[in-house]
Amino acid sequence: MARKIYLLLMIALLCAACGGSPTETMSGTAAAQSALATTPPPVPTAQPVLVATPLPLPTADGEALVARVNGQPITLESFRRMVARFQAEPSLRSDPEGLRAVVMRTLIEQVLIEQEAAKIQIAVNDAELDVELARLIASSGGETSWTTWLGQNQYTPDEFRALLRATLLTNRMRDHVTRELTAPIAQVHARHILVATRDEAAALLVRLRNGEDFSALAVAVSLDTSTRATGGDLGWFLRDELLEPELARIAFELQPNQIAGPVGTQLGYHIIQTLESEVRPIADDKRAILAQTRFEQWLTDLTTSAAIEQFI
Repeated sequence: MARKIYLLLMIALLCAACGGSPTETMSGTAAAQSALATTPPPVPTAQPVLVATPLPLPTADGEALVARVNGQPITLESFRRMVARFQAEPSLRSDPEGLRAVVMRTLIEQVLIEQEAAKIQIAVNDAELDVELARLIASSGGETSWTTWLGQNQYTPDEFRALLRATLLTNRMRDHVTRELTAPIAQVHARHILVATRDEAAALLVRLRNGEDFSALAVAVSLDTSTRATGGDLGWFLRDELLEPELARIAFELQPNQIAGPVGTQLGYHIIQTLESEVRPIADDKRAILAQTRFEQWLTDLTTSAAIEQFI
């Protein structure tokens, strides 16, 4: 949730500076980020094991630190400055402790993104940054308006430049991590019936094997209200798209028209049938949601495996 809030705030700040929508003020992948920021809640971020350090805070180059991420410091000053900016967002003011946690996770995750980008030589150079910044300044009405906006939003020119670089770099890393989604990819079309108990699912499996219609049974008994009216149809999906990984795994293992079950998940017990399987393009309306999910999972994995020391 931390990074979703941060992305929303970055987009809002950039848009406020220019008086336009995200797609009007930022091109290419930046516009895509605004679409991703409006998707359903992301995969929860795994909480790292934090190494406790007694006060006083450690320092690096004379500056107090709030954290280190794989040895890279995060300063107390950067933490305080971001907290102050986030407090300008009305929806975040009511929970000061939650706000501090959001800021800490945001700073940690940005370091992780930058470290991974450096490993694969993805960067935003000064010339590219100058072009984007010039566009934003022009859209805001000129240098005077821009300087006023920076002051109102508690940014120095260097701080906003760093924010813009981080935003563009995050977009490029998202594009890199989710690049597979731009090409045709293996998908299956399946349907399922969800019931509360294993015995119910086993009884349904017997009825199906005796020739009863899958779709009619789904309409009659399935607990999945989102698919019941369409006979349990899950549509086409990727291997990592379903909320229940075990259900997806079995769907991909089945041959067309094969039925399997009972499959136990946290929702209950499923009977699943794969109808079709092929390599096909991803529908446009799905691509943004899938890209966010994959990027969130990538960040979760980075956070889980990182050496993170937090000092406050």
